[in-house]
Amino acid sequence: MGASIISSNISKIINKIKFDKKQKILIYCWRGGLRSLSLYLVLKQIGYDVTLLDGGYKNYRKFVVKFFETSCEKYKFNQIMGVTGVGKTLFIKELSKNYQVIDFEGLANHKGSILGNIPNKNQPSQKYFETLIYEKLNSFNSKKNIWVEAESIKVGKLSIPSKIWKNMPLGKNVKVISSLEERVRFILKDYKYFTNTPTLMKEALKVLRKIIPKEEFLMIEENLKKEKYFQFVKSLIEYHYDRAYKKTRAESVSNIFNEIYLDKINLLNIKKAIKRNNYF
Repeated sequence: MGASIISSNISKIINKIKFDKKQKILIYCWRGGLRSLSLYLVLKQIGYDVTLLDGGYKNYRKFVVKFFETSCEKYKFNQIMGVTGVGKTLFIKELSKNYQVIDFEGLANHKGSILGNIPNKNQPSQKYFETLIYEKLNSFNSKKNIWVEAESIKVGKLSIPSKIWKNMPLGKNVKVISSLEERVRFILKDYKYFTNTPTLMKEALKVLRKIIPKEEFLMIEENLKKEKYFQFVKSLIEYHYDRAYKKTRAESVSNIFNEIYLDKINLLNIKKAIKRNNYF
């Protein structure tokens, strides 16, 4: 009975396969049993480039957990720091073209704040988030520092593995600075989906209502209702983001290696800053 079910399932899978035979295929099940082995043998026989994950996903997950417990401390980090809206993520993306970078927010599908949910993008599971981080680290040279954005240990609903997070401020900490007005303009571009669909922002503000004084929340809410978006973002920064940043580890503990001032937050100025500072 078991053999006939396995054979039937393999037949269905082969009929649905859209892979080119030049592509590499990884096959696994939960514990690495007969079903994945049977599929592996059949696909191998008919010419696919397949690899079988020994011990299945369960064994792989144990390996990843052990890696974060015992092996990740060999990696060293540098941080891009700064308050909300100074273009830290833009910096990280530009650095990734020539340097080792982990973009935690990119991997987490989240902008790392209470208003950080990205429309039509779900966050991965914690296990998959850790897998993505492991795969990044595994591809890097552990003798070279890795650039990251200074983050809270939480990125939305997900958590950066604690031993990595503890190591992040121990290298070079570069702080990006810009004027309040320029930060507002940048945020309006970076979060344009909120102004395009104000109902998204109203939903996100429900969390904010619980953590800032009532009068300040009402002012923020009023600016949103009247579509005074510049004032809305400015009050969000002043009444929430900058206050919250002062309480973060990045502001209170990290030693600042250097500060970079951006009069305009754009890719051109970030490229100039990277070129000008030889520690990158």
